[in-house]
Amino acid sequence: MSELFRAAKAATMIPGAPVIDDAAIIASQGIITGIGTYGDLAPTFSGTVTDLGDVTIAPGLINAHSHLELAHLRGQCPTGQGFVTWVEDLLARPIHDLDPDLLDQALRELKRTGTVMVGDIATRFAKEMAGSLEASGLFFVVFAEAIGEAVPKRSFIPGGEYSAGVMSVAGHALYTTHVRVLRAAKAEAVQRGLPFSLHLSEHDDEVAIMAGEPSGFLDLLRGRGRLLDFVAPQKRPVQHAAELGLLDETTLAVHCVKVTDEDIETVRRSGATVCLCPRSNEYIGRDRAPWEKWVASGTPLCLGTDSLASNHDLDLYAETTWFAERYEGRLSLTDLLAMITRTPARILGAQARLGTLEPGKTAVFSTVPDGLIDLLGD
Repeated sequence: MSELFRAAKAATMIPGAPVIDDAAIIASQGIITGIGTYGDLAPTFSGTVTDLGDVTIAPGLINAHSHLELAHLRGQCPTGQGFVTWVEDLLARPIHDLDPDLLDQALRELKRTGTVMVGDIATRFAKEMAGSLEASGLFFVVFAEAIGEAVPKRSFIPGGEYSAGVMSVAGHALYTTHVRVLRAAKAEAVQRGLPFSLHLSEHDDEVAIMAGEPSGFLDLLRGRGRLLDFVAPQKRPVQHAAELGLLDETTLAVHCVKVTDEDIETVRRSGATVCLCPRSNEYIGRDRAPWEKWVASGTPLCLGTDSLASNHDLDLYAETTWFAERYEGRLSLTDLLAMITRTPARILGAQARLGTLEPGKTAVFSTVPDGLIDLLGD
């Protein structure tokens, strides 16, 4: 049975395509079969019609970076006191006490606020996260995180077949995972045609650690028996990641807050995609990436909410609105929507079924908040 969805406007996110006024989308068995104006499609349509009203619809949203394992820590971690204080507090909490009810609540929140896919980092429970996401109806990439390891594994990616997603691998960071492990993990992702994720240039202490300078965070980790054999490369994080071969068109580099103009150009040339997590950076340390320079560089950009230990919610439209309110310059609605639809669909390998509204794609859409449209003047 086919269904026609009518809306005042539709931002298809097909490159170069205009927003459609008095839009109609026809879907059959969950797949878009037609899109255009209501006037063009309705006369020959036979089936159920759902009028969504005076709204602007867009593709379903894709949250490029989350840590759903921490769903049970909503509202419990300190805010605005810096990365070292935040991590010290986090490590004192039951971070591995997965709470199925609170995880389910987080998954429902994602769906309720328009998200249809997540790129999730799983430090300990990769298979459990994949199973929960599959059962929820969300599309996903679960990145099994390599952290604190010195010896490469035979495989970093857990087995399992899923209809709505895949498993891949992430390196936690350049200073917490041995270079041999990072290279091996990246090589496996490339060999299997999967995206690779890496936290990169997130905070001042990371830059100091890599440069071999004093760092309260390094002292904290060594006090816990970690990084005892770490040797600083005496390079900036982006430079080191590039030299290790970790940056290419299949890499999702997350945060990228503490970067120079040279760093931005290095990432741009590599073809990597950057995921900005604005509210998480603000929550932890009142910090922010040079958003305007990233946008001007032409580097592919996504947005992510990060974890409920470092954000107030998982609402990607709230993240986008917060970003737009503080952006110093002009962004169009399609500029912003690309960061939460088309671009993350590509880097997460889901462009065949998500990211745009066009025939052959999955019939999932989101409703753009009026406040965001008013803010942009679109």
